Formats: sequence, C-alpha cells, structure tokens
Amino acid sequence: MARAQRKRRNVDTWKQKSWYEIVAPKSFNEAKIGETVTSDPENLKGRFVKASMMDITGDFSKQHIKLEFKLGDVVGDKVQTEFVGQYLSRDYMRSQIRRKSTRVEDVVDVNTKDGHKIRVKSIAMAIGRAQATQEKAIRKIMRDIVIKRAQALDLEQFINEVIKGRLSANIYRGAGKIYSIKRVEIRKVRVLEDKKRSFEK
Repeated sequence: MARAQRKRRNVDTWKQKSWYEIVAPKSFNEAKIGETVTSDPENLKGRFVKASMMDITGDFSKQHIKLEFKLGDVVGDKVQTEFVGQYLSRDYMRSQIRRKSTRVEDVVDVNTKDGHKIRVKSIAMAIGRAQATQEKAIRKIMRDIVIKRAQALDLEQFINEVIKGRLSANIYRGAGKIYSIKRVEIRKVRVLEDKKRSFEK
C-alpha cells in the first residue's frame, strides 16, 4: 500500500510539471537551444545553459564555437535568455597549436559601446620563433584592435564580429606587418557582470 501511494505521489508531482523551450536571444535568431521541465517557471530564472553555434545555425563547421546563456523571463512556453559568454573548445584550440611556433596571447578588460564590461582573450600563432620585441609589438596590436572595436560597437555587434572572424582577421592583418602569422583566434569573450560563470580555461 505504501509503495502504491509513493508511486501515485510521484505521478501526481510529474503531472504538475510543464515543458519549456529554451531560446537564444534575438541576436541569435531566437533559435531553440534546449528544453527543460519544471513545476515553477520562476525556478528557472538565473540558471545557465551552454550551446554551440552549430546548435543555432545547423552549420557543422561551427561546432567548436561554444556559447553560454543565462535563463531569464518565461513567456508562454518559452524561456528567454541573455548572452554571457563565448569560447572556443579545447579540442579545437589544441588542433590549431603547432610545435616550433610562437604563441602570443593577450587578455584585456574593456567596456563595449553600450556599457557592458567584457574580458577578451586572444591568441596569435606566429610561424617559427619570434623575438621578444616582436611578440611585444604583436601583443600591443592585438590589444589595441580589441579595445578599439569593443568601444566602437555594442555587445551584440562585437560578438557578431568575433563569431564571424572579422575581429581575428583584423588582428591578423595588423600583426602580419610585424611578423609572419599563421592564425589569430579570439578564444574567449566573457561578460564580467556574470562573475560566477564556470567557463573553460
């Protein structure tokens, strides 16, 4: 009897729950990025969910671009989200790094045009062994370009430049005047208002 009552209570509790579709922000075309179930939609607010650009666009070549969103308001059966960060997968980054090359990395905090404070981590992979003075010059170019573009664009526009490779291409052209560059990547962008996020390092 007790077992039957417990089973009935579990069934009743499940019946009280509803399914909700998690959608990306408008800047990502409100694409479906997941589903969740709850009996109280308010419990969803403030949680975080990860997705890839492949999930959003269906483009397999974008699977290495990872995104993180914060759950917000529930409208009907949809959970709205806000962007909190982007990073490149570890496997992808490992595949880009070659032996006998020089890695020039930079980390900079900057405010976007619409007031979002973000942390941007970039990396340039030079062909062969660059001198220390060349590394310093490349790093300065990387930082100057990131700051200039971030301050000229709102967060949505800046992330769009990062994902489409425009920012890394800009750095590639500038750094290439100093030394031969194989590749440039913006490996992580983080919105600093959300300091509790557990992004990949």
